[in-house]
Amino acid sequence: MIGLGMTYVMFSERGCMDWLPGKTIKKEIFRKNIKPIEEAECVLRCGGLNDGDIIELVEEGSIRYKKSGPREFPRRYLIEGDGALKSATFLLTDTASTVIEIVLASDKTCNCN
Repeated sequence: MIGLGMTYVMFSERGCMDWLPGKTIKKEIFRKNIKPIEEAECVLRCGGLNDGDIIELVEEGSIRYKKSGPREFPRRYLIEGDGALKSATFLLTDTASTVIEIVLASDKTCNCN
């Protein structure tokens, strides 16, 4: 136990945790073009938000694996956060990270369908 604790303290700032699935998925989302579909863009505009809020959600949010479809094609991931966006669902293809659904943290109703 002492050895594990010392290893964590000594190497925690070296990025040794970058291999974890959540970090790998978030890197993949950023590496590809993040592009919201028309309905998701409408929800962003309705909430007075922009693409920066999506980026913040990916950086700070948590991937909900039970609500995602990592074995589907294309892969689907739901990310939830505590900011202006409650959640966003991403479809990952070979070339893009497409935002297919956005849920605002506020209870504002948007007619985007």
